[in-house]
Amino acid sequence: MRKILLATTALIGVAFAGAAQAAAPASPISLNVGGYDDFVAGYQSGGASVSPATGADNKQRHADFEDEFKIAFDALGKASNGVEYGANISLWNGAEATDSTPWSGGGSGLDVNSAYVWLSGAFGKVLFGDEHGASDLFVYAPTVGEGQIDGRYHDFVSSTHIAFFMPSGFDNTEHSTKVTYYTPKVGNDMNKVQLGVSYAPELYNYGQSIVKTQGPLTTNSLNGTSPDQDIIKGVLQYTGNFKPVNVTASGEFIHGGASHTPLDTTTFGAGLAGVTGATGDTHDFNSWGFGTQVAFDGVTLGGGYTNLGDYNTVEGQSKNQSSFNLGAKYEFDKVGVAASWINGRGYDNILTAPGTGDTTIANGTNYVKSFNAYGAGATYTWFPGLTSNIDGVLYDQKVDDAAPDSGKYGGYTVLVSQRLAF
Repeated sequence: MRKILLATTALIGVAFAGAAQAAAPASPISLNVGGYDDFVAGYQSGGASVSPATGADNKQRHADFEDEFKIAFDALGKASNGVEYGANISLWNGAEATDSTPWSGGGSGLDVNSAYVWLSGAFGKVLFGDEHGASDLFVYAPTVGEGQIDGRYHDFVSSTHIAFFMPSGFDNTEHSTKVTYYTPKVGNDMNKVQLGVSYAPELYNYGQSIVKTQGPLTTNSLNGTSPDQDIIKGVLQYTGNFKPVNVTASGEFIHGGASHTPLDTTTFGAGLAGVTGATGDTHDFNSWGFGTQVAFDGVTLGGGYTNLGDYNTVEGQSKNQSSFNLGAKYEFDKVGVAASWINGRGYDNILTAPGTGDTTIANGTNYVKSFNAYGAGATYTWFPGLTSNIDGVLYDQKVDDAAPDSGKYGGYTVLVSQRLAF
C-alpha cells in the first residue's frame, strides 16, 4: 500500500510540474509578506497546573503574559494557460507537537509552521510540503478571537495534567511533510462539493528530517515525536447557499499505521513506563468525524463529532475515544461574540497525577473518562487588522484513577489580548 501511494505521489508531482513548465511564457512571480502579533494577558486558577513534588514548596502562579507571532511569505505566479503556482513559508513561535512536552508552547524560538509548493488550475489544487492538509476542509463549532474551546486557553495550563480535546478530533494544526490534493468545487451556484486527500509518510515529521529506520530510536531515526506513519486523510465538504441561509457540512476519515517504534521512546510517551503497555507499539488507527455550520443574518450555529478509534493507544487501552462540540457565533458591525462547549473522553498518555509528585496515573491507563470545556469570548475590531479580544474557558475532567475522586479536577482561564494581523 505504501509503495503504491509513494509511486502515485511521484507521478502526480511530475505530471503537474510538467504541465506548468510547458505553459510559457509565465508571468513574474510576486511576493507577499503577512503575519500577526498577538499579545495575551492570561489568568488561570485550578487546573492542577502545578503539581508539587513531596517536600517541595512549588506554588501556583495565576497570571502571566504571552506573545505569539507569525510571519508568512507567499510567492505567486501565473502561467499563460491560467495555471497558478506558488510557495508558502511561515515561521512562528507557537506550541508544537515536537515540544519537549507536546503543545506546551514554543517560547521565543521560531519554528517552521508551513513550507510548501502548490499548483492550481482546472484540475484542482495540489500542495507539496509542510502544511495542514485536507483537515482544512473540516468544520465544527464556530469561534471568535482567541478561539474559546479551540484556542489559547491551553497555553496557560499544564498539558501533563489537563487533557487537550480538540473540536477537530485529530490535531488541526498538524503540518507533517505531505502531499495534498483538492478537487475543483463541483456543482452549481446553490450547491457545491469538494474533496481533499492527503498522504504523509510520518506523522509530525517536518522539513528535511528523514526517518531511515523503524523500531527503537537510533542515530539514524530522526523522528522521536510520534509512533505513527502512513497517514491518509480524506475530507469531503459540502456548501449550500439557500439565501439568506448558508450551510457548510463536512465529513472526514483519517487512517494511520503503527511504525513499530515503542510509545515510550517518543515524545508522546517518553518516561511513561507506568502506563500499561507503554513500552509496546501503538495500534493502527482509523479516525472519523462529521461537522456542520449554518449561518444566517450574522448568526452562525455549528458543531461536530469525532471518533479517534485507536489513535495513540497501546495494548490494554481499548476504551472509546471520542468528542462532541457545539457552538454559536454572532457578528455585527465591529463586534463578534461566541460561546462553545466540548465534551470528550479518551487516552492521554502524557498525563501525570497531580499532587503525587508527578507520578503516573495510579491504575496505569491514563484514560480520561469525562472532559468538559465551556468557552465564551468576544472580539472588537478597532481598525482593519487590529482587534481586542477576551476569552473565558471553564474546564473539568475525571481521570479513570484507582483512588476514588483523586483524578477529578478542573479550573478556568481568562484571556485578554491585543492582536494585529497584517
